[in-house]
Amino acid sequence: MTRKTEAEKIVNKYVRDVLRDRIPTCVSVRAAVNRYIRDCERQGTPDFPYYLSENVASACCDFFPDVLRHSIGAMAGKPFVLEPWQVFGIWNIFGWKRTEDNSRRFRRFFWSMARKNGKSCMGSGFAILGGMADINPVTRAPEAVAEVLLCATKIEQVRKVMYAEIERMRLQSKHVEQLSTAINKQISFAHNGGSIRCIGSDKPFSGLNPHMILMDEKHEWREHHRKFYDTMMTGSGSRKQPLIGDFTTAGDDTSLLWQEDYDYATGVARGDFEDETYFSYIFELDEADDPLDEATWIKANPNLGVSFPVQYLREELAQAKTSPVALNRFTRFHCNRKVSSFERFILPDDWDTNADELSDWTNADAITAGIDLGGRDDLASIGIVARFPMDEDDEGKTIWRYEGFSRSFIVEGTHRDLTKQPWAGWVANKQLKVTRYVVAALRDEFLVLADQLGIRAVAYDPYNAAQLGDELEQAGLEVLKMPQNHFHFNEPMEELTAAIREQRFRPDKTDSILRWCALNMMTTTNAQGKMMPDKRNSSEKIDAAVALLMGLRLSMLAPSRPTGSLFIC
Repeated sequence: MTRKTEAEKIVNKYVRDVLRDRIPTCVSVRAAVNRYIRDCERQGTPDFPYYLSENVASACCDFFPDVLRHSIGAMAGKPFVLEPWQVFGIWNIFGWKRTEDNSRRFRRFFWSMARKNGKSCMGSGFAILGGMADINPVTRAPEAVAEVLLCATKIEQVRKVMYAEIERMRLQSKHVEQLSTAINKQISFAHNGGSIRCIGSDKPFSGLNPHMILMDEKHEWREHHRKFYDTMMTGSGSRKQPLIGDFTTAGDDTSLLWQEDYDYATGVARGDFEDETYFSYIFELDEADDPLDEATWIKANPNLGVSFPVQYLREELAQAKTSPVALNRFTRFHCNRKVSSFERFILPDDWDTNADELSDWTNADAITAGIDLGGRDDLASIGIVARFPMDEDDEGKTIWRYEGFSRSFIVEGTHRDLTKQPWAGWVANKQLKVTRYVVAALRDEFLVLADQLGIRAVAYDPYNAAQLGDELEQAGLEVLKMPQNHFHFNEPMEELTAAIREQRFRPDKTDSILRWCALNMMTTTNAQGKMMPDKRNSSEKIDAAVALLMGLRLSMLAPSRPTGSLFIC
């Protein structure tokens, strides 16, 4: 009887622990384990032309701790010792062979888990193994000219994350460094002509013949990346045992390519689709699980307590409980569950808890403004924000609190029925000014406010307010362009969320238009997790709240003692 290797013992124990519920796992992971058991039992039968090579599987698992070293933090320089769940994945992907030619059984894999669970480290290990040590079943030597491609929507993205980790790992791993060179963002291996390089949909590419393709963060891929995706999927036809894999976190309802692969991967794991060449390994919360229940987190975070402490998720949860946006992010990135790409930004109770009478703004450290003209026949709004020093953190940095109010305008003859509520009430109490020339009226009132309050800087959207910006600049104000995109709005929205949670934001309690707009506001989140207001999916107008966010961004950038040009935007 052949003596079991250490890796095989780890896999067998992991399988037992999963099946006996010693390790909390989701339906998809249990399905992967059950599939492994079935496949082991099917070996040698006519309808199953595959076999498990324990020697190859063990060698690939041993490659990580024997050859690779961690590169960051307290683990830097220490062997890459695999956790049991990682051993199980590698054991399957590299260990199963085809009976006819001893080549690799699995040609595609989909490996998904929440953030902070070592996707980049695992992907780096796969890339180095594929480039320098993946054995060709015919020559029984490392694959010749083993080209490994790291793919992402943008080449800089994959260079900054996975490739950067590979370079760091290479320098820490003595044997890898001795066999390779790193020049111009490409790692090359002299002994077999192998290489590791990055490729993105934003850069030209040709003549591909990859041995291994690793796709980074599939949830960020959009429909316009499909041609690039199809090219990657079909570029390895001449290879003996190509391998294409995903290391990813859950997407949202705009992640169409991710959704297609996720649906297929879960279907294969659960037996809905028959594909003997596809390996599915998904760590996620099950449908009935509550993201706020700490006991379920291990299902999506198999490295919880290893690569990061449970306290980290508890702190993230504290924020998630106070903000719909934060809960959306927590569910997606830390529970590995698909979410909507848009979410309500502020809850009524949170706004009302913070709302109060404004204080004396002569004590303000900075007063700034934003202007959102909206669209034709729409609200046009000014948002004014005052900043006050509140406290200092442990590093001596000032903690700020903010106060804010708005002014809004609408054109005469608007299609809206201004005799109905809430419009009629706003018109009656003069919170909403009805005027023939909206931009001129807004400009004139803003100049009065700027003079009264000492406002020196204002942000505006250049898309529809270029002339207004010129006029305000001519009036002596510092005018800054703030296009409505994720880059400009994510930071003030993050700060407003935190300020509301910590009761550092005081909106004028009499400003019912600002409250209405803020509670209408939905957010949209891009592939990088950055958010901005979503006017299209918001239930009603949000212009006053958008203007306030623009003013808040300038307030966050304003120095305490302004001299010269105040802001970089």
